[in-house]
Amino acid sequence: MPPVDIVFEHVGQPSEALADEATQLFVSLMSGGPAAAALVGGDLGLVPSLASMIIRALLLVPGVGDTFTARDAEGALVAFTLFSLPGQLVLSTPEQQDVGRMSDFMAKLSPDGRKYYSEVMAKEMPKANDEAFGIQDAERNTYWCHFAMVRADSQGKGIVKALFNLATTAAAKRKAKMALTTTTARNVPIYEKLGFTLHGHRVMPSPWADWQVWFFAKEVQMGEA
Repeated sequence: MPPVDIVFEHVGQPSEALADEATQLFVSLMSGGPAAAALVGGDLGLVPSLASMIIRALLLVPGVGDTFTARDAEGALVAFTLFSLPGQLVLSTPEQQDVGRMSDFMAKLSPDGRKYYSEVMAKEMPKANDEAFGIQDAERNTYWCHFAMVRADSQGKGIVKALFNLATTAAAKRKAKMALTTTTARNVPIYEKLGFTLHGHRVMPSPWADWQVWFFAKEVQMGEA
């Protein structure tokens, strides 16, 4: 059971302030590592811009995503999850790209970084997702988890399970399969305990460092939580 002073919420109208809080939490947990290096073209100083781009697009454009938060007794953000809704694809529309300030992020990438983003992240990864799950355009056609972040001092206390219970209920109402990828080996048993099935593993090469990705999905039923 999570601590009794933690307040969980399915946020109906996410704010700019929440986008900033979520970005800060992401950066505190994911400021390094081979996957992060590949995503920012080897320049780890761009991790905050990368996180802000995706979080803002999901959180601030109506009808694109679902946001679930956990806050402590002082109101500080302890954890959050962000899902894109079935039928939506993050950063696929001019509005999402504008709200996410995508052009600013892309302008900061090195030429090699832009090439890697356009070839691997925009083409090879979606293809790998489709192959792993056996679903065409898998990210668009599932209830896709982009972020599941828990503050370091609050991990292992049942908070992520409570957040995923809320998300599972939302996915069940939409009759949607849940899916996600993780680039961190220690997350693999966590997602398995949350009821997700491992659908494969790949090593993705990059000019900066090879990185790993695991593919998970979960079938949900009405009334499940």
